[in-house]
Amino acid sequence: FDRVCYAVRQLSIMTQQVRAAFQYATLNVFQISSRQQQQQQAQPSTNTSLSSNIIAFAQLQAMQQQKSSSVHRAGGSLRTTP
Repeated sequence: FDRVCYAVRQLSIMTQQVRAAFQYATLNVFQISSRQQQQQQAQPSTNTSLSSNIIAFAQLQAMQQQKSSSVHRAGGSLRTTP
């Protein structure tokens, strides 16, 4: 009878260990797929914000060039800054 109780206890412990390992593996798979999904969702917005920043920077440069060339014209100089 003692051997049967011991075997049942060992089976119960092994079952708990297998269940914990399965839960850990499931959690890892979920975290990895969640990260991949976040990265895929983040990439288009990153590209969009990057292109928006490039457009804004180009507009700022154009405004600064217009401003500096109008200052030169107001001072009597015809040349514009490069």
